[in-house]
Parts: sequence; C-alpha cells; structure tokens
Amino acid sequence: MISDPERAIDEKGPMADSPPSESHLGAVSKTALDDGLEILEGRGDEGGYVLDPAMKRRILWKIDLHILPLLTLTTVFGYLDKATFSYGAIFGLIKDANLHGSQYSWLGSIYYFGYLAMQPIAAIILQRFAPPRCLAVAIFSWAVILFLSVLCKSFEHWAPTRFFLGVAEGIVVPSFILISSAWYARKDQALRIGIWFSANGIAQIVGGISSYGLGQIHVNGLSPWKWMFMIVGAASVFFSLLLGFTMPTSQATASWLTHDEKIAAVEMVRGNNTGIHNKKFVPSQVKEALLDPKTYIFFWFAFFGNLPNSVSVFGTLIVSNFGFSPVTTTLLGMPNGGFEIVVMVAITYLCIRIGNIRTWGIVVSNIIALLGGILLKQLPFHNKEGLLIGYYLLFAWPTGYALSLAIVGSNTAGHTKKVVTNGFVLAGFCTSNIIAPQFFLTSQQPRYGLGIGSTIFAFAAMTVTALVFRFYMIWLNKKRAPAREAALATLEGRRETGFENLTDRENPLFVYVY
Repeated sequence: MISDPERAIDEKGPMADSPPSESHLGAVSKTALDDGLEILEGRGDEGGYVLDPAMKRRILWKIDLHILPLLTLTTVFGYLDKATFSYGAIFGLIKDANLHGSQYSWLGSIYYFGYLAMQPIAAIILQRFAPPRCLAVAIFSWAVILFLSVLCKSFEHWAPTRFFLGVAEGIVVPSFILISSAWYARKDQALRIGIWFSANGIAQIVGGISSYGLGQIHVNGLSPWKWMFMIVGAASVFFSLLLGFTMPTSQATASWLTHDEKIAAVEMVRGNNTGIHNKKFVPSQVKEALLDPKTYIFFWFAFFGNLPNSVSVFGTLIVSNFGFSPVTTTLLGMPNGGFEIVVMVAITYLCIRIGNIRTWGIVVSNIIALLGGILLKQLPFHNKEGLLIGYYLLFAWPTGYALSLAIVGSNTAGHTKKVVTNGFVLAGFCTSNIIAPQFFLTSQQPRYGLGIGSTIFAFAAMTVTALVFRFYMIWLNKKRAPAREAALATLEGRRETGFENLTDRENPLFVYVY
C-alpha cells in the first residue's frame, strides 16, 4: 500500500524504465493520443527516460518565470474588474445609476448568471482550442465591456453589462486548471495555484491604493468610479495582447525551451497521469464523470468555497458601515489582501513540503475564517477594532478554495472528463455566487446578519466536505492498491499511460491525492 501517493507518483512516474509499448492499451487511434505523447514521438530513446534533477530545476524555474506571472496577472485583472464595481459603490455608482432596494445585490448575482451560461460553451471551446488563446480573447472581451460600463445610467443598463461580463470571464478558471495540470507535476501544483490565487490579495492592495487616489479625481465632470472603470479596462486590453502573444499553447510551442527541455518538460508531468491537451471528444469519459462521486464532491467544494464571495462585493459597504469615510474604507481594505497572501503562500508551501495535507489546509483556513465570521456576528458594533480583525480573518477562506481547485486538477484524468468535471466545478461556483448576494439585505444594514451567517455556514460546510473527501480518497487508494501493484509488476510500457488520454479510473497506475 502506498503511504504517500503524492510523493510516490512524482518519484515513480517519470523515472520508470520499462520500454515503450502499447500492448496493454490495445489499439489507440492517433486522434486519441495526448499532445504530450506527440511531443515525445521520435525522440529516439529505446529505454526509459531518466530526468536529470538539475535540468528539472532549470525547467521548473523557466516555467515559473514565463507561465506563472501571466496566470498571476490574469487573476489580478480578473479581480480588479469585479472590485471596481465594489469600490464604485462608495464613490457614486449607486447614486449615478439610481439603484435602490435590492438592485445592487441583483447586479452582483446577474454577473454569475452570465458566468454559469458560459460553462457549456466553455467546455466545448476548451475541448477544441488551447486554453492560453481562450484566456487572451476572454480578457480582451471583458476589458471592452468594463470600459463601456461608464455609459450605464440605470439598472436596465447595468444588468446586461454585468451578465456579459460574467460570460467573458466564464472561461478563466477552467482554463487555469487545465494550464496548471499541463505544466506542473502534481506535487508542484498546490503552491503554484496558491500563488496565482493569492494574486486576489495583491489586487486588493493595488485596488485599495488606486481607488484611494482615483476616488479624489473629479475631471471633465466624470465621477471617480468612471475613471476606475476606464483605467482598469484600458490596462486589461494591453494585458490581453501581452498574454496572447507570449503564453505558449504547450511545451512544444514554448520558444524559451530547447528541444531537449521540451521533452523533459513533458516528462515532468507524465507522473500526473492527467495528460496535457487532447482535442478528441470521448463520450465514455462524459459518462464516467457523471457517475463519479468525486465530481459531485468537487461541485460542493466550489459551492461552499464561494458562498462567502459576496464579501468581495459588499466588503466596502461592510467596512464603511463601521463608521469610516469612503477614502478611509479603501485603505482599510488593503490589510485583508496582505493577510490573504500570507495565509495562502504559507499553507500551500506546506502542502508541497508535506504529502497529502491539502485537505487539512482547507480545514485550517476555513476554521480561521469561521472565527472571523463569529467575531463579526457577535461583537458589539462600537468595537471597530475587533470587527475589523474579524473582517480580516475572513480572508483566510480563499486558501481553502484554491486548494480545492488543486485537488480537482490533480485527481481528474482524461481530457474530456476534465472538461466535464470543470463544468461541474464552475456550476457550483456560479450557483453559489448567484445565491450569495441575496443574503446581504439592505434592510439588515449595518450588520448584515443573514449575510455574515451564510459565510459562517459555508466555512463549516467546507470543512466537513474536505474531511469527507479525504477519507473517501484514502479508501479509494486502498481499494485500488492491489491492481496498481500488479500493473507495476507486469505492465509493459507503463510510462506511456500518462499521455494515452486515459481517465483516472481507467489507468491502473493512477493514485489519488488529498
């Protein structure tokens, strides 16, 4: 039995020394092969490929240098385009748009209706086109929408604008999951996902500083919130072009890798047994995804992990209700970004140093956030310092959601199955975000009792879900252990299974991580 599957995969996967063979797979069509296997064709080695540790470190550094900053900046711009709506609320947007009652809450929900509507389309697009190209088009689209938002003058104008902004951003998270699993070994994914996800914290700091400055601009009769939208929109257009021209679609198109490094980069992710990219649609993988209990656990990860997300929409209103001015409120929104970064990097770093503690990371981060929610719920309203501490503690929760995304990418194999599974994740994401703003009722200001209560429930539910998933994966690995050991002993060409577009259930060598 494998006591630490995550480390076992990394050590055994790319280093196996069996000669290449497809006898165990039967006839595999050319179109069924993963892009990774095509990269390796014709390399000329008859024996096993031994990956030099020094080369591995060099390639990992190159990937971090060229891929990770683009994912991180995408996260920053993705957060800022939503944060401008939140900052705008305290700088005249609500007044200029004549919003009243629950209309502001509904504009928070409508965005996710668009996001949800995009998911089946995103699944088809990502099956056919490279995720980096999809990202570039998505960023350009939301940048244009953001820039044109300054023309909105009523709820009727804002509603379709927010809907199509959600459509434009609906492909980002599934693209990120596919890109991360295509470039990084499973043991390296948690930290990298934590880094690009922690960019939300960076964006909160940048957004706080920029909003502090822009909030004092009154030029040409334009409200401060309009300047925020136009500047973020213009910067996003530039970044979309930068990403489109610089992010490679796979290891084969990375100009900054030599031929040998491209082969080694593919070997680095062989042990994932999840492949790189495959355009072949496999109906059986759809059926497997629908019958796999993990798929529905992933849905609940996304649902509970995003139920507190309305804090990002209502955060400025929550803090300003403590009695602070709009300008001071923007500055007080910066420490929570710093706290989120510290928690995210610390816990995800531990996840790569210690095998199979991702679910424990989810538990710890959500317990910290739970304590923050209780402080906001129970402290007297005159205790501003205590309420602010409670508010900041809430921002440990994104770490748990980021780790759940790493778990999804590391435990799902077969490209079609990954796309379908990502669809379920995004369905949970959207459903949660549609519901969440409705808990923050204007009639319950300044405490937002129901809204804060919903976040407390979400943190507790996420904790329970993580524990259920952990023990289910342990049980699955024990159940599959005999078949895996038999396959390791008798299976010829086991090195090739990582790129045959097999699902995690079909591949006897696949070991689940948690």
